[in-house]
Amino acid sequence: MSTPDFRIIADSTDITAAIKRGLLSLRVTDEAGVGSDKVEIKLDDRDGKIALPRTGAELDIALGYQETGLVRMGLYIVDEVSIASPPQSMTIRAHAADMRQVLKAPRTKTWGEVTLVDVVNEIAAAHGLEPKISGDMASIQLPYLTQTEESDLHLLTRLARNHGAITKPVHGKLLFVPKGQAKSVSGTLIEPVFIAGHQLTSWEASFADRDKYGSVQASFHNKQTAEKETIKIGGAEPVYTLRHTYDSADQAKQNASAALERLKRGTGTLNISLSGNTRLMSEGKITLSGIRAGVDGEWIATRVDHVLDNSGYQCRLDAETPSQP
Repeated sequence: MSTPDFRIIADSTDITAAIKRGLLSLRVTDEAGVGSDKVEIKLDDRDGKIALPRTGAELDIALGYQETGLVRMGLYIVDEVSIASPPQSMTIRAHAADMRQVLKAPRTKTWGEVTLVDVVNEIAAAHGLEPKISGDMASIQLPYLTQTEESDLHLLTRLARNHGAITKPVHGKLLFVPKGQAKSVSGTLIEPVFIAGHQLTSWEASFADRDKYGSVQASFHNKQTAEKETIKIGGAEPVYTLRHTYDSADQAKQNASAALERLKRGTGTLNISLSGNTRLMSEGKITLSGIRAGVDGEWIATRVDHVLDNSGYQCRLDAETPSQP
């Protein structure tokens, strides 16, 4: 039988032993896209002897099992400490170190005509991050980009949404890759995790047809003819029409392709609970078997909670159906 274990290093000091004495629960949340990864630590504080950690402290956290070793989950910054009673307990909350406040500060900038890689590279450099943009997205042209009282993080999120991608600062890198393709921070494919039905402690799957469209239509302004024209991506019915009129055929095509990709995703959602597995991560692919037809198969994780408490080490995972070819 495997023995759950963890390690917490605060500002370069190993505080694992002190935390273990009063640990009620340790939760590490890994979210897809721009959602900030976070940590919540609950401690028994009935004797009032736990030193209050300072906000801004760095927590380096690893999870796993004594028999197989620990896996580093990331670096987090303490942003809130609360104490409650009865019984007296302390809760420490922290967010991923790379989700820094300066990325959220509003600013105004006229970019003009640029490529996606230009924007990602410049923002990454401004915040001391290493840009990681998918090769097939790097050359996408942005006809005229403006940023008005908008944070760099919001701008990147907007561009990612328009082009069917996810963006996220993590582990010192600024990630911008296609959504739902199970890409790691380095841009390489994340190895799928195979899960058998008997490994699950609970599961729930939901399916909806309302977002199933076979194609997307977008309009653009043809500057040569001064007329409004349309372009369609996909050849099946029904057709979903984008309301916005774009400045060029290329821009209309890019946005229609991204919209069709979004509409193909999310028609199925899944929630599962199982024994802790450090290989489970957001945007990672999981393959289920031995449950039932319609649920077995591939899913893309959108959120993973790693929870260690007096019941052991458990994972709770949300997922959705992957993009269809």
